[in-house]
Amino acid sequence: MTSVLRRLSPTGWVGLALVAAVFFIAALSALWTPYDPLAVAPGHRLEGSSMQHLLGTDRFGRDVLSRIMVGSQITLLVGVVSVGISALIGVPLGLWAALRKGGVNTAIMRGADLLLAFPALLLAILSGAIFGASTWSAMLAIGIAGIPGFIRVTRANALQVLTQDYIAAARIGGRSHTSIATVHVLPNIVSTLIVQASVAFALAVLAEAALSFLGLGTPPPDASWGRMLGDAQASLASAPHVAIWPGVAIALTVLGFNLLGDGLRDAFDPRRRTH
Repeated sequence: MTSVLRRLSPTGWVGLALVAAVFFIAALSALWTPYDPLAVAPGHRLEGSSMQHLLGTDRFGRDVLSRIMVGSQITLLVGVVSVGISALIGVPLGLWAALRKGGVNTAIMRGADLLLAFPALLLAILSGAIFGASTWSAMLAIGIAGIPGFIRVTRANALQVLTQDYIAAARIGGRSHTSIATVHVLPNIVSTLIVQASVAFALAVLAEAALSFLGLGTPPPDASWGRMLGDAQASLASAPHVAIWPGVAIALTVLGFNLLGDGLRDAFDPRRRTH
């Protein structure tokens, strides 16, 4: 890991700093926030930035900074769980498709193509209809929507590894498909999967914000960046700060994970680095 950090590009370091800042804010908000993020103060509605409220207040008088800090917890939770769902299902299926080939490969890849026809928004609507609109239904929908990406990346890279001579030697030695996948293939593609996870995390953050904005994600009064943007529509003309700050938080978080993913891709593959 240390060698990877040494090879990380400047943009990769920027991405790492942004991601680290989001994790720090989420950890800090679990222990402390300037105000109670759910506390309503009608006498302080739609106030601008001040010493008392650095980022102002929303239409209910709630502190915007406190809600953004707490909202980072939901953002990271959605990212971790949804990417975990995608990876835990997509990686084994991708390995299986690469190892078995034939009808198994065809069935898995056609299933992945079928999933691609159902975007996260449609899956969230279906999940919300079954389980009700919630953070967990949004995570499930985003996780399922991300499975095809992990299947394709895993299969493509596993097929490259399977052409190596040591794989042929393992097969001659009587190694099972499971043993070859876990001992020889997976360790050699884990770097690519880390990059895929970083990019998928950025997409999950954006998808959760969009779903919450549409009322299909985190329900009120819990703080969610997408929900904050949705609530800001009613007062956008008179108090634009209520939309600007959660929008900036979403943009910087997505940018951070994308830059980190690009940096890791270059660090793991020196041929892609620019000098």
